Amino acid sequence: MTRQQYEALQQQRRMQNIRSFAILGGIALVLIVAVVLILMPHPSKDVPVQAVSADNTVETASAASSSGGGVNLDDPRDSEGGTSAVTLSANDPMPTVTAIPTPRPGGLRSAHMRVIGDVMVCQSQLDAYKATGYDFHPEFDYIADMLKNADYTMANMEGTVGQYDDKKYSGYPLFNCPETILEALKDSGVDFLTLANNHMLDRWFNGVKNTVNWVKQYGFNYVGAYLSPEERKTPVIYEVNGIRIGFVAYTHTTNTQEKVSDADAVEYGVPYLYKSDIEGDIQRLRDAGAEVVIAFPHWGKEYVREPDDNQTKYAKKLAAAGADIILGSHSHTVQPMGYQSVTDANGRTRQVFITFSLGNFLSDHVLQYTDGGVIVDFTINENQDGTFTCDNVGYIPTYCWQPTEGDVRILPSGKYLSKGPAGMSDEAHDRLVQTYQEITEIVGSQFPVLEG
Repeated sequence: MTRQQYEALQQQRRMQNIRSFAILGGIALVLIVAVVLILMPHPSKDVPVQAVSADNTVETASAASSSGGGVNLDDPRDSEGGTSAVTLSANDPMPTVTAIPTPRPGGLRSAHMRVIGDVMVCQSQLDAYKATGYDFHPEFDYIADMLKNADYTMANMEGTVGQYDDKKYSGYPLFNCPETILEALKDSGVDFLTLANNHMLDRWFNGVKNTVNWVKQYGFNYVGAYLSPEERKTPVIYEVNGIRIGFVAYTHTTNTQEKVSDADAVEYGVPYLYKSDIEGDIQRLRDAGAEVVIAFPHWGKEYVREPDDNQTKYAKKLAAAGADIILGSHSHTVQPMGYQSVTDANGRTRQVFITFSLGNFLSDHVLQYTDGGVIVDFTINENQDGTFTCDNVGYIPTYCWQPTEGDVRILPSGKYLSKGPAGMSDEAHDRLVQTYQEITEIVGSQFPVLEG
């Protein structure tokens, strides 16, 4: 082979290598683009708010019927009604289990929220956990991961916290529990507590002060109990994922304890639903920069599954005043949830999410409908126009299992429908399944049951 032939061969090989590298580079580029397109989140389309009518047909909120078996906040017979009828519940087939939706992309702010109902430490629980120094962590063993599976988790702390003078800890009718319940809640993923409820004066106004001080010491955000007139007037705003969320909380009653408590308790310590300037409270939040407002009303009748007229009245009042999300409690049962259509003064229509009662999250109650609750899951999304919406609402049914009296374990009941945890009796498992059915029936199929 001559030198000229050798150099020609080398040149040919170099050209082949260049073509090969070009082909490989093109393939790699195609693969990279394909992977990016697959993984890149796509903006979600706006979906009309839906309501489930009594005959199980699904309608958009603007056309939902005002008659039927659900709770209708816009009954035309009510002069305080809103602008469109939204049925909040119906007896529908059991919802299917779905995964938690992914928050919307696009650089807009988003906060994944969870909320639980009544956290109560009853006398049998005090007796059961006294030997452990009131270590309540075991009550949350089966559920803590789900409480932590959110950007921000909220709860209703029902009753006073921390020993009052030389009085013993107590359950019903005057609830006062060890501050160790706060440690268990904090370690289990709870970030925020609402304190406005009918048991907040169970240790009088000094008990309110005691509770607030312990809540602060354990690092909780909170609303609904105040130590001074200045605190009562100060807007409560916390930032979650960059979203400034304002909070208000009210109770309809304190079980007449206000009659034997300091006057300060009524003046500013505990906010009452029927006494407060709701419009003024929410306007102060907006003026202070709140972008979203969440209201916690403690209202209605105990041990019933449907909201009463008082609840629907104040739901409308809160929504009209500017609340974006209303999370109710007090009945110790799960009550319906849904959206209320409200038209603001500027003509903008918005959808307010309302759950009338989250039920019992932690208690020793064994009456039907009181031994279960829900973890409600939702996402607060910022929209392109600067507004915010409450989207992707779902829920997890829960059950309070007592292996022995007072030793309560909170279970995500959907996880144990086929088989209960170790040590659960057949009777207790049957009750777990029944509570799941009761809860999904009252909520209806408008919102999905979540896995965890």
